[in-house]
Amino acid sequence: MGSVKKRLAVWLGDNFTLELYRAFLSDTLLAARESGGTVLLAHTPGPSFPEQEFADISFEQRGLLFGDRFDRALADAAKILPADTPLVLIGADTPHLSPQSMRHSLDALRDVRAVIGPSFNGGFYLLGFSMPPVPVAEAFAQPASREVPEVVRLLRKAGVVPKLLESWFDIDQLEDLARLKSFLSLLECAESEWIPRCTRAVLANLGEVESIKHQKKGERNLESRIELKPAFLFD
Repeated sequence: MGSVKKRLAVWLGDNFTLELYRAFLSDTLLAARESGGTVLLAHTPGPSFPEQEFADISFEQRGLLFGDRFDRALADAAKILPADTPLVLIGADTPHLSPQSMRHSLDALRDVRAVIGPSFNGGFYLLGFSMPPVPVAEAFAQPASREVPEVVRLLRKAGVVPKLLESWFDIDQLEDLARLKSFLSLLECAESEWIPRCTRAVLANLGEVESIKHQKKGERNLESRIELKPAFLFD
């Protein structure tokens, strides 16, 4: 059994957090499809699940540690796709990342060998290559605030100078969820071409984030566990 969004589950409960995560995954895969890329879904071993229908190809992750699974997912995807196909890996933590942003990351790989999408918290939401992927598992042994500098160091050690893309935010904490709700409201007001509709539908059933935090203050069950932990890649 995998576990996802444990910090959110502390406040939202396992069932709602699982529903939210599946909405994140659906919107991420749908955005990838709209970007024009071939969608590959790397997921933990186990029974099939509905979101696989949004991917062109699904395959199981390999490895025990997150860094190992990350590197092997990229390597396996590179073997599945034709040689020299640009490849980008994105997790399901940024359902608000638009198809246009995804396409931009692929287009950037026409001129550079690697791209990194840095997160505001110091980690990264995207990593892409126009060459055989460079292993970066070592970076995940660092605090989140040091992940991007460590990835850059590993790439430069391999002779690769990456391009940094626009910084963005991913969803890990309750505060991130509040920011996401505000951002989705802005997308609707602006009648944006891309709105993560699955996520929006689930969040419509969520009360005010600050009210939830107040009600749940002091209730810290860090053992919350829920099924599924897929990541996804597209070329």
